[in-house]
Amino acid sequence: TAVGTKFVDFEMQTPDGKSVKLSDYAGKGKVVLVDFWASWCGPCIRETKVIKELLREYGSQGLEVLGVAVWDEPQNTMRAIEQHQLPWPQILNAQTIPTDLYGISGIPCIILISPDGTIISRDKQDDELRADVKAMMEDFVKR
Repeated sequence: TAVGTKFVDFEMQTPDGKSVKLSDYAGKGKVVLVDFWASWCGPCIRETKVIKELLREYGSQGLEVLGVAVWDEPQNTMRAIEQHQLPWPQILNAQTIPTDLYGISGIPCIILISPDGTIISRDKQDDELRADVKAMMEDFVKR
């Protein structure tokens, strides 16, 4: 799950019993920013401002955002999504499944995945994240 490798897929059940996979979003020809977060995590909530800015700037150019709620209760996640007006899709109640797969020991953990499913950035925030997204989107738009 390091930079330069293909993303590792995982599957979760949605609250309404449907199945959702990371591969439903990643590796489908778009740049995907995956935000592993929790409602109780102050740095996670602060970083949503940056993610919203990136989505505003690059969403029309093909950037997609996916939230993956880990280590959290689904009702708290839903409350935080509403309270902080997070407009992107979310995988809820993932608990430790993706964090174990990706070796995530702290959140937020943000992973940027290229259109072909390669991890191109990991564990960046704020200006470093902005720079990586900008570079990837400039490359993506040229194609």
